[in-house]
Amino acid sequence: MPLPRSLTQVLRQGQLTVGAGWRAYFAPFNQALAVSTSSTVSGPSIYDLIAFQKMLDANFQPVAGQPWFDLGYSDNFKFTAGSKVGNVVTGYRGAIRAKYRAEVGEKVSFDFQEVSRLTLGISTGMQVFNLLATTVTAGSTTGPLSTSGTPAIAIGASGYSATGFAGVTSGYPALCVPSGSGALFPAGSMIVCDQDYNGTSFGFVGAAGANVFSGAVASVDFIRMTSDFVAGVSGVFTGANQVGGQDVLVLTAPFVGGGNYALGSGVPYQTPPAGSKVQAITGYAAREGGSFIREWSAVFVLDTVDGSQFLKYYPRVAPDSSPGMVSKNLTGATSIQQTGLSCALDAMAFDDPLDGETVVCYTAYFPHTGTTPQI
Repeated sequence: MPLPRSLTQVLRQGQLTVGAGWRAYFAPFNQALAVSTSSTVSGPSIYDLIAFQKMLDANFQPVAGQPWFDLGYSDNFKFTAGSKVGNVVTGYRGAIRAKYRAEVGEKVSFDFQEVSRLTLGISTGMQVFNLLATTVTAGSTTGPLSTSGTPAIAIGASGYSATGFAGVTSGYPALCVPSGSGALFPAGSMIVCDQDYNGTSFGFVGAAGANVFSGAVASVDFIRMTSDFVAGVSGVFTGANQVGGQDVLVLTAPFVGGGNYALGSGVPYQTPPAGSKVQAITGYAAREGGSFIREWSAVFVLDTVDGSQFLKYYPRVAPDSSPGMVSKNLTGATSIQQTGLSCALDAMAFDDPLDGETVVCYTAYFPHTGTTPQI
């Protein structure tokens, strides 16, 4: 007589979830569109679970409609359901006869292990400003962001390409500038590429959707100061390697883009708008306070060693708090610490167009294909 399964099959290896941890991907959320409509179906970057299924490397390349940006592994990842289920109690014995959903919500918290402009903005929940390069040596006595930057340079006629131009830039994100101006942005520098602020628009301005009160901003550089079209310069091609008589800046990565896309287009900006200019920057600053609260769409992925994947898709998240920074000793070292950015987010309402139900998160599981999974 064979031994029972309870003694011989303690664990079914193909059903175990063993992986390196949760990886974070974020995409722009269109706040201008969200506030102009009554349904919360509007605004998110959509991750199509049926069409794309697993989050694969190809999904987070900045192609039209899939603007997911890899922000690395997270640490101390935790999601806490905030949904509440109420009871309908009737009868003289007080028995539960029915249930109803009283509240829908979820929180997600984690630590970014990598620091970048995006992780700084998402973790703090604050307005992030690009610090313009300047030749001014005397500090402003007006405010910490009031000094003028070096003049912006109009982009070249060939503009920007996420996949480069023919020749030496093919396959690399590249930005054309007028001949002779490439020297202003040497390899190793950082740039922002976006339009001038006209001084009269207010509300959500620019592709990033920065919030502006009427008459509050006068700086022509304001949209570039708040723009997401930021990248490093890895190389500059001039002379024989020019494109159509223009200098070419090869970027360290494609532009992130912004969520404040044109109403009805459904696709976030991933290319700087017509008439954009290039300006050198030196860093970023997050401002505590103010009225601006930015939202995002988020995907968190846990891959297992056998090829299965857990995927949590949040159509709409916003900061719950600003936990600050967290430090921990590096493994094998006693006095060297790694510092990450703590992040706490609320999952906000999304009206699923499939059936109109209000939800906050989708949790998907994709079994590996090596063996027949258990149902």
